[in-house]
Amino acid sequence: MQSATVIVNPTSPNLPCRRRLREAASWLRSQGWQADWAFTRSPGDATAIGARAAEKGCPLVVVCGGDGTVSEAVNGLAGSQTALAVIPAGTANVWAKEVGIPRQPIAALEVAVHGQAMRMDLGRASEPSGNRERYFFLMAGLGLDGQIAASLPLNVKRYLGASTYAIIAVAQSLRYRGQRVKLVIDDERMETSLLMIVVGNTRNYGGVTQVTSRAYVDDGLLDVCIFQGRHILDIILHTLRVAAQAHLGASPVLYRRARRLEVHSETPLPVQFDGDFYPGYPTIFEVVPSALRVMVPQKRPRLFRQRKPRP
Repeated sequence: MQSATVIVNPTSPNLPCRRRLREAASWLRSQGWQADWAFTRSPGDATAIGARAAEKGCPLVVVCGGDGTVSEAVNGLAGSQTALAVIPAGTANVWAKEVGIPRQPIAALEVAVHGQAMRMDLGRASEPSGNRERYFFLMAGLGLDGQIAASLPLNVKRYLGASTYAIIAVAQSLRYRGQRVKLVIDDERMETSLLMIVVGNTRNYGGVTQVTSRAYVDDGLLDVCIFQGRHILDIILHTLRVAAQAHLGASPVLYRRARRLEVHSETPLPVQFDGDFYPGYPTIFEVVPSALRVMVPQKRPRLFRQRKPRP
């Protein structure tokens, strides 16, 4: 039998019920897979479990949880040959929506064991000290985006979901002010008044819209969307533009596709990775090509530019 590790976040919103998970475990065994089921208890557990599975040469890690749990697992699997698959749970599960993974556990496991393995890029962020770095597989958000994530009460978010984000976003937008920053995007240098930057590896933002709509996960580039401005009126206009998908043609919005971004500011900018606040202040964001192996449906998702899977 082939071996797999299944990581389950028991506190994730919209988690499949125990009966569904037992049925999924039985189905996995019927397909010739011996699964080790591991339940997370605290932040960082999914990273440690994923890293152990990769070190043992486990061919498949399945994550049952939201994007935050998947992101943790990615940080344990980056650079390995172990493939990542997902049973969707969580508030939005942007990755499942992006690539078309069904929410029903057995249907999701069919993608995990009978889908196609593709190589995708990851983003990597590092702090000025060089002591800490973090991978992200969906996006990083700096400035207002990071401030909103920092203000989200996780215990409330589990129950209210996207509505919690909307309430906090409005409250933070009323008081947030842009600041002068210096940016280095590959070889291009600029200085601007910044409200927010989204560094996208994928396209979907929060499960409801697209900010980096030109992104591909296997092109060796990150898509950088820069929202310029200072005050609440600028924030309102940016919000309306994004809702109408008209932001890429607006002069206060800069869009670049790059391998590396440096952000220099007098006051450190708050950051979120894959929807969760990060307590550090990274300033360097760079792409790591083909860093993660993922299982996706046989019909190639539009996020992938390559016609053939890369082993």
